[in-house]
Amino acid sequence: MYKVCLVDDEKLELNLLKNYVNWKKLGVDGIFTASNGQQALEVVRAQNPDIVFTDIRMPVMDGIEFATRLRRREKESGTAPEHGVKIIFLTGYDDMELIRKAFHLSASDYILKPFLVEDIEKAARGVIDSLKKDRVPVPVRDERLLDSIFREDSLPQDILIERFCQKKGIRQEDFSFGVAGLYGRRGSQMDRAFFRAFPEVFYYIELGDLILVLTRAGTDMEETAGRMALWLAGREAGLGVVFQKTPGRLFQARRIKEEFLQVSDAVFYQAQGRSFSLDGMLFVRKKEEFGEEEYRLLRRLRRDIVSLISRGDREGAAEKMRQYFEACEAGSAGIFRDGAVCLCYQINEELVVENQELIKFRNGLYLRSKTVSRLVEEAGSAVWIRQCVEGYVKELLEWFCSLKEDVNHRVAAFVEDYIEKHYKEPVSIEELAEKIGLSPGYVRSIFKNSKGMTVKAYLSEYRLEKACSLLKNTSLGVGRIGQLVGYDNVSYFCSIFQKRYGKTPNEWRRGL
Repeated sequence: MYKVCLVDDEKLELNLLKNYVNWKKLGVDGIFTASNGQQALEVVRAQNPDIVFTDIRMPVMDGIEFATRLRRREKESGTAPEHGVKIIFLTGYDDMELIRKAFHLSASDYILKPFLVEDIEKAARGVIDSLKKDRVPVPVRDERLLDSIFREDSLPQDILIERFCQKKGIRQEDFSFGVAGLYGRRGSQMDRAFFRAFPEVFYYIELGDLILVLTRAGTDMEETAGRMALWLAGREAGLGVVFQKTPGRLFQARRIKEEFLQVSDAVFYQAQGRSFSLDGMLFVRKKEEFGEEEYRLLRRLRRDIVSLISRGDREGAAEKMRQYFEACEAGSAGIFRDGAVCLCYQINEELVVENQELIKFRNGLYLRSKTVSRLVEEAGSAVWIRQCVEGYVKELLEWFCSLKEDVNHRVAAFVEDYIEKHYKEPVSIEELAEKIGLSPGYVRSIFKNSKGMTVKAYLSEYRLEKACSLLKNTSLGVGRIGQLVGYDNVSYFCSIFQKRYGKTPNEWRRGL
């Protein structure tokens, strides 16, 4: 049986978590609560729970600070984050920066608010299943000196190496090893089956998303790494494999570690089932950060994808998805993962959440029985993430394609098409309604229910996007650009532009 700690400052949500989730069925017999991070630290100290569900935004001490202090306490006691309390964060859509911080603290998952009881139960079941797995560490994992030689330590590396060699009764020059890196699954721990398959492995070092595997001297690392890649792919472990061709030496340990960490992004974009030489990956570089122009492109493509899905346009959606992921691939693995999560959540927010019939057809943000965020964090490659997201979109397209004959869908599609063709002209709801043959109020209602925004808001957003394009790609004056996108009054154009982007048109142009 397991113990759970629930942390939230909202009494209603805390009550939902405690009393409406079927904890007994999940194998939980101890449930403890706290209303902020400070209380939660005391509960964890007294009760030692296996899992913590915690809100991020709370008074006194928020969820990130709570998790940071908890991990620090575990580290001081000699417990690695992947072996400590499993943390699941509860957060809102606008907390992406906090979510990134959460996963740096070895979070197991996060759940978007407002959540359903089923969301909590699925997340809890996934964590409990991982706790149940029979994981057996390598016997020599107790050899702290070898860990310290690879990691940063308070003692100089040469002293650590000398102590290690004395303990083993060997000379440093006689000790060498093969090295392979396994990438892609946060908090992985090696199991019994792996060591049965690869008896040449005598040690491993966990470094977050990277596991360095050390093999006995004389191992053919190219052949062994190739077998590891095939074995892991067969178990759908989602781990990329990189090997060092030449034997490693203890005095090279930290340089070896840094080089393997350096190629993490390059490995992320490679196909699984193959192994790769470290030398060949060291020169691959990805952007660690995107600029405003790249993020603006991703936002535009996300809006296009959502619009095309809602119209049931398979070919158009597939093309925009291709462009979107190609744009994401210019960045690091973190940028790609964030891009995939943001796309899925925008699709969910605009097309799924308010559509009860669609929710029955497609269970919200669950892909392969996991939340998008958890699947993306666990995935070992961009290819795997892309396949999952494209599969999700394909299912949604099946739904929206079936609506093409529905009158409401045709009305919304007509309004969008009309605006795209006539945005430079005055457009009124009365004119649209007359062309469709329905009342203005009914057209308003259909469009709002279908697209999640009013006709007026859609028209304004479309015009401002066109204005941004003209500001970027031409030297036309602001007044002329306003006229070209349907605003004859330059003051009004500048006012709504500043309200939308936080800058005047000229300030926006200068910032490019």
